[in-house]
Amino acid sequence: APKLFDGLVLTLQLSALTAALGLSTGIVLGLFRVSRVLPALQVIVKGFVYFMRGTPLLVQIYMVFFLLPRLGLTLSPYWTGVAALSLHMAAYVTEITRSAIESIHPGQGEAAVSVGLTRFQTLWIVQLPQAAKQMVPPLTNELASTIKNTSLLSVIAVFELTKAGNSIIQREFIFFEVFFVVAVYYLIVVQLVTTVANVLERRVFA
Repeated sequence: APKLFDGLVLTLQLSALTAALGLSTGIVLGLFRVSRVLPALQVIVKGFVYFMRGTPLLVQIYMVFFLLPRLGLTLSPYWTGVAALSLHMAAYVTEITRSAIESIHPGQGEAAVSVGLTRFQTLWIVQLPQAAKQMVPPLTNELASTIKNTSLLSVIAVFELTKAGNSIIQREFIFFEVFFVVAVYYLIVVQLVTTVANVLERRVFA
């Protein structure tokens, strides 16, 4: 278990960065998705979500890993992984934001517009705060999935938890024991995230 600790730390770093980038990007894209201000941008966002949700994450990781150098942008495997996971998470957060905002009674938006707020101000100031409570459970699930999805970055040589486990297996030839400890680490982290989210939902959005 101690030999896997460095991989666990890197997994936590990857998850935190991905959550920050994916959540912020997804919320902004979700607002644009329902704003009806820039129709062309809406089409682009819709296409992005359609592609990211309809293709495997592993394929997306490979695409980012091999596409960026062709575009003249060379990143380390670590930051390539962060970029791929963030884009993947942003697509799901976009739809979570859209569905939560659209569930708010239309009268809220009409009242805000009637007092002089723009459509985007209405979304950001009035509707999004009300939608936040409904967004917590699906966002918690998405964050838990992101933590587990970091294991796929082992294919591009990111030394996260699963990759650390594989390195031990290659030296020691013990399979079940290593992956059992890896699974326990993931369970602990995901449970902690879920518990914090539940407390946040009860105390902040009650």
